[in-house]
Amino acid sequence: MRARRGVALLTALWLVVAIAAVALQFSLDARERRQLGVDASERGEARAAATGALALVQSRLDKALRNVAGNNARTARLRSSDPWLDVDSLYSGPVTIDTTISVGVRARDLGAQLNINQLTEDQLRTFFGFVLKEFAVADVLAQSVADWRDPDDIARPRGGERDDYIKAGRLALPANGPFREIEELLQVQGMTPAIFQRVQPYLTTHGSGIVNLNTAPEPVLRAVPGVTDAIVAQILSLRSQGQRIQSVAQVLAPSQRGRPPQGPNDPGFAQQQQLTARTTVQTTQVELTLIAQSGPQAHPARLTAIVTRAGNNALVTWRQW
Repeated sequence: MRARRGVALLTALWLVVAIAAVALQFSLDARERRQLGVDASERGEARAAATGALALVQSRLDKALRNVAGNNARTARLRSSDPWLDVDSLYSGPVTIDTTISVGVRARDLGAQLNINQLTEDQLRTFFGFVLKEFAVADVLAQSVADWRDPDDIARPRGGERDDYIKAGRLALPANGPFREIEELLQVQGMTPAIFQRVQPYLTTHGSGIVNLNTAPEPVLRAVPGVTDAIVAQILSLRSQGQRIQSVAQVLAPSQRGRPPQGPNDPGFAQQQQLTARTTVQTTQVELTLIAQSGPQAHPARLTAIVTRAGNNALVTWRQW
């Protein structure tokens, strides 16, 4: 009799434990599903906030193109030449959406950087050489970047293709296509973190590649076809005096300023053609990076977009989460 009672008690205890285990599993599943739901809700809220902030900044950029005004005559003149003057400082900073979510916005004039996907091998060599001051290293990097982008598997003399990367034991292999993000440069043969830190501020993978003569730093200007030491000196001189460059003709040799090219036989014709095709004197493309976070513990949402000037309109021409 006692044995039967003991078996019944033991069975009851096992049953209680089993029920508790099942209940615990249901509780854990419910908690996990609830957390997934909360995460999805917060992610959606953050994305909506970033999208709203993008629309707000776009409207401000759009308004600037239609309403060129300033507190004084000098500012008004400068704004009339470039309504997106100082876009990096004027349009960067926190934007509050729905009074609860603060979205961090960073605006950048893409004309102040070089699009690495559009640079020729010679331009890459010139750029790396000027920044690093080491021609041998610049030559290796220029050829390696060109090999990374081109569609074939034939390595340049100082570059590298798939087989070279495999022999070196590298995990990343050449994409045989354009760089998606500038951080991919770290995977290129010859690139080091120290070199990347020096060149990264001047490079991007976005935008048309047109360089703004009024905002581009010297390393960027040096890589533009047709730019000489004299032209760089003229550009930097005008900017240091607080003057805006109104046209390419302003930065040409003194003998060529103030008159149009006289035709293909004019010594400055090809140079002016090159500069006109690859440069601008206005901010025409703005890259916006927007980071929104719906709560202290929530994962932030990051939105990158390009706003392009089209006449008197500011159009979002590209975006990516």
